[in-house]
Amino acid sequence: MQSFIKNIENIQPDSLTGAIFAIEGIEDACVVLNGPTGCKFYHSAISDSQYLRGLSFETTKYSEAFYMGQPRVPSTYLDGHDYVFGSGDKLTAILKKLMKDDYKLIVIVNSPGAALIGDDLEGFLAKEVRGTIPCFSIENTGYSGSFSAGYQNSIIKTLDAIVMNPRRVQKNTVNLLGLNIYQKHFEENYQTLKSLLALCGIHVISAPGAGDDVETICKITEAEYNIVVYPEYGNEIAAALDNIYDIPYMQLTEGLPIGFDATLSFVTQICDKLNANPEKAVEKIEKARAKAYLHLARFSSLTGLPKGAFFGIKAEASVCYAITKWLTTYLGMIPAAIDVLSDGDEVSMQMLTSFLAQIDCLSTLDNDITETPMHLLFADGSTIALARLKEKKVCGIELSLPTLGYTDVTDKHILGEEGALFLLEQIINGLRYLM
Repeated sequence: MQSFIKNIENIQPDSLTGAIFAIEGIEDACVVLNGPTGCKFYHSAISDSQYLRGLSFETTKYSEAFYMGQPRVPSTYLDGHDYVFGSGDKLTAILKKLMKDDYKLIVIVNSPGAALIGDDLEGFLAKEVRGTIPCFSIENTGYSGSFSAGYQNSIIKTLDAIVMNPRRVQKNTVNLLGLNIYQKHFEENYQTLKSLLALCGIHVISAPGAGDDVETICKITEAEYNIVVYPEYGNEIAAALDNIYDIPYMQLTEGLPIGFDATLSFVTQICDKLNANPEKAVEKIEKARAKAYLHLARFSSLTGLPKGAFFGIKAEASVCYAITKWLTTYLGMIPAAIDVLSDGDEVSMQMLTSFLAQIDCLSTLDNDITETPMHLLFADGSTIALARLKEKKVCGIELSLPTLGYTDVTDKHILGEEGALFLLEQIINGLRYLM
């Protein structure tokens, strides 16, 4: 049992996963995993569950070579023979097949083991694909590198491989950077931010890696500004676009738009920069805040909660800061343990530590996320499962993957005013469950 628990603690997505999901987050792109079957199944399953592209899940439809019953991330299924003599025949065969499909971008990504073979991936692409549609390869995603590094590197390579539109600035337009398909409710988060900005007369052109197609991503260069939503997954992309296309980018002064105040800041900061009118968006946020108050007042009058309840968070620095500030300042909750993932953004980490010091809770960064007593745990499904294995009486609220397996049928959000209402619903019902 102790060995099993330790294995759960070590689950973290790496640069290979980041590289694959960056491409899988483009609607009409295909990523080929040059590697053994063991590297394929998780990535294909997660990609298909997070971002549904096909109507059918009939496994026999994908029974041909390379797919192995899954609709996404075809693989060369390397074996011992391939590691000795190379994977050329399989790569040629899979590329010929993909050229019959209607993809607008094809990318080959080496698994760590395949990177040792030394196959000329660019040579195979030049022979079978290049000149017809955009393509590129990633020989090495970085051994044991971070998800963030693999993700941003793939997006930057994509922007270099496709033919971008000329830099003709469209007034009151932005791109949203850092959203990706490995995040919980990424599509709904994207849509709610687009809707809020649309109320201000601001058009979102694209959020590369969050479901847009290649044609849409090509229009990124027309934006007046890039907005870095998740700095861990958008900072390097923003810097590259600024360097190559002279697109200025904006960091959010109040961090991720989680909670009403941060969402209000998100809208007003962008409107101030673009000289747009935030009035309608502000009205929508305040209506959501009023709705939240009605439910909070009733729940609090009966229980005194959520004020004084303890919480823990395991997430990126930007997420930890946004949620910690919202829960403490808006709901009067108390941080018990905060576990910041290694894909941290230095600015967000400084904001987090400064805020924790301000409320005299800096020591929470040293507390064990699954050992410290708390009422609510905001984390990935594996961390929540680990806390339950340790028999902790805690209500888990999932922020990221891997999940506990709950199937989301209706729309849910984490960002924006809709996200604040959804998280509040989770908090109230979670505390009621523990009573």
